[in-house]
Amino acid sequence: MNWAVIMAGGRGTRFWPASRNATPKQFLSLFGTKTLLQQTGERLAGLVSSRCLTVVTQNDKKTLVRKLLKIAPSQVIGEPVGRNTAPCMILAACQIARKDPKAVISLLPADHHIANQPLFKKSLKAAFKAAEQSGMPVTFGIRPSGPFTGYGYLEMGPLHLKSGGFPIHKLKAFHEKPTRLKAERFLKKGCFLWNSGMFVWRADKLLEAAREFLPEAYKIASEIVEKNFDRRMVRLFPRMPNISIDYGLMEKMKGRILTLPVDFGWSDVGGWSALSDLLPADKSGNVSLGDSVLVRSTGNFVKSSRKLVALVGMKDFVVVDTPDALLVCPKSETESIREVVEALAASRRSAFL
Repeated sequence: MNWAVIMAGGRGTRFWPASRNATPKQFLSLFGTKTLLQQTGERLAGLVSSRCLTVVTQNDKKTLVRKLLKIAPSQVIGEPVGRNTAPCMILAACQIARKDPKAVISLLPADHHIANQPLFKKSLKAAFKAAEQSGMPVTFGIRPSGPFTGYGYLEMGPLHLKSGGFPIHKLKAFHEKPTRLKAERFLKKGCFLWNSGMFVWRADKLLEAAREFLPEAYKIASEIVEKNFDRRMVRLFPRMPNISIDYGLMEKMKGRILTLPVDFGWSDVGGWSALSDLLPADKSGNVSLGDSVLVRSTGNFVKSSRKLVALVGMKDFVVVDTPDALLVCPKSETESIREVVEALAASRRSAFL
């Protein structure tokens, strides 16, 4: 049976001041009225039953997740501390495999945007079939639109099979976020894809890999799901290694991974500047959400809450107004917004975090 695990544990610091500890990025409504988490869940309709959905989130967000997705308490795993993607995926796979030993699981971040949802569904269906038949994990590689340095890259190997009309290749290698020069070389070669962080894997094979490469994480996960889940989560989960699934499992499985190249309008919506690129702009290239007046201003992103925001003679800026905080930042510096969050934490101004 097809299952899905949605990872909803991040903080989204680059979306400060809208993203806070109480409402991280995945709980924001950046595209329409529904949150990114809700949109991620809705994309699975028709492929994954609502009963076969598991969400991993922060422990204090469990109630909010259940309310937004209308799922049972048993379908939400609350982490007492963050331990990256490998521990949460191994734990979820252990829990799912006890219910369905033949489960095929898709791992999906809760805070991504996908424009072409019909194509996404077709490719996910193909990935489910390929993962079930081959026993190998199927990663989603995004065909790059430019030499972007903010993503890791997947290097495609030879064609391995076709599923649902999609070519699926052996994965030759993972590559960390490159320099601009290296990213340009990747594009020229034509066999490199952006690493989306989404994949599909049979539960039994995922746990087999965990036993081999992350035995301590596998042991802890097995103990947690055995009995007294909530109590053991609090006591045992903090002992998990803090490691991503790419580092912990995938990079150790050379030659045993597949990748499906896709182009369904994917973005990880990394910050305000990235969001600006995904929303309709006026004739001057400005994106405005809320009440604003823009005079001799071009290429700006403005988000206002309760007051009018006026810009005069500004170019390529991000302005985000919330009831208790105001951000003004060049688009070129949006990656540095996390430094504001770090400074607020260092000065113990928790009301703004």
